[in-house]
Amino acid sequence: MSTKPLQAEEILCINTEKVYDWVVLQSSINNTFTAADLGFTVNPCDPTISNLVTECFITDVNGIPLPLNGEVAVTEVGDRQDRVFVIDGTQVTLQNVSFLKTLYVVVEISGLDGTQPFLDRSQPIPIEIPESLFLCAPEGTDLVVRLTDVECSVRVNCTAGALTNVDVYLNLCQSVQAVTNVTVEVAADFCQPRDIITEQCPPPTIPPQCPILFPGQSE
Repeated sequence: MSTKPLQAEEILCINTEKVYDWVVLQSSINNTFTAADLGFTVNPCDPTISNLVTECFITDVNGIPLPLNGEVAVTEVGDRQDRVFVIDGTQVTLQNVSFLKTLYVVVEISGLDGTQPFLDRSQPIPIEIPESLFLCAPEGTDLVVRLTDVECSVRVNCTAGALTNVDVYLNLCQSVQAVTNVTVEVAADFCQPRDIITEQCPPPTIPPQCPILFPGQSE
């Protein structure tokens, strides 16, 4: 397959997102949930329970785990307030941005009930997390928040063989960007499709000869 360039390099206008500012924000959250919040069908504190394993993870409202780098919906709280900073000797105006995000936590327990294996999960439990930071985020920009790393651990608290509550410890790393849609002008070439790779039959091969021995040198 042979292709000809559609056109030489030309000026293209492309719709894209301009990033005004970008930080990685770390948050540590401790929450305690009651037995009623969790809604377990198995009592992890029962004396018949052994080999108990606890896990927790972040999900959406339906209990589906959130993928890393997935965008998280946030709600801004109040107006963005300008604040002047001097950075490396230069005066810069940043905006104090406050926002609220709602995540859902699912706690999972597994082990043996006597000799019977079990796996039980809580319902998705909402956690509201307020954040505030200074960004270059002038009017007209939007916040884009993504979870880049999540660590979650659980401690089960029992009283007289009954589950009282569960402590959940979250450590979140978040990518926070201030962006807006722009149309940019770039000089570029058009991309071309590559050739399709197909299997081809090789040409017939001839076994190597011994020309010196046969048919010999002709005089």
